[in-house]
Amino acid sequence: MPEISSGTPTQKKPTPGIGLIGLSLLVLVLLVAVIFAANSNEVIGWIVVIVAALWLVFGATVFFVLRRGARAVGRKWDATNANLAAKVAPARDGVRLIDEDERNHELKLDHSFKIVQVQHGVVMQNLDKDTPEAADQVRRALETINITATNARDMITERRKARHAGSVEGEIVEG
Repeated sequence: MPEISSGTPTQKKPTPGIGLIGLSLLVLVLLVAVIFAANSNEVIGWIVVIVAALWLVFGATVFFVLRRGARAVGRKWDATNANLAAKVAPARDGVRLIDEDERNHELKLDHSFKIVQVQHGVVMQNLDKDTPEAADQVRRALETINITATNARDMITERRKARHAGSVEGEIVEG
């Protein structure tokens, strides 16, 4: 099951990434171009310096815009996680845990009701027939319905007595 964050944004120290390394390279290229242009004092050298400076400005602009956008997305993500955690926490408190014994009890009752429904179908099929076999099938179906209903009521009564007996048995399930 995926965990939901507590909603408190964690502040990580930024590590130098590709953007920072790229900007550092552009600064290095600009410095090399300035040194060569100053030494040779030619027009071509200064054009290279201007081009390198423009690439540095462009790269820095893209880097800082993307970084600001990524931080905004991070803040939005943290806020969404906090909202989700706030909505899920009350729902967890209202969850009703069913132990295995109770689940088995409900499955047995469900099975009893299915038996009654099947026997109802048998009665309905043979009700209008005037043969001794049909009468025998109706009689057996009604007997099965009676036995099943009695057993189901006994299960409910035993469960009720066990619940009110004061002793609690079961397994603690932590969420």
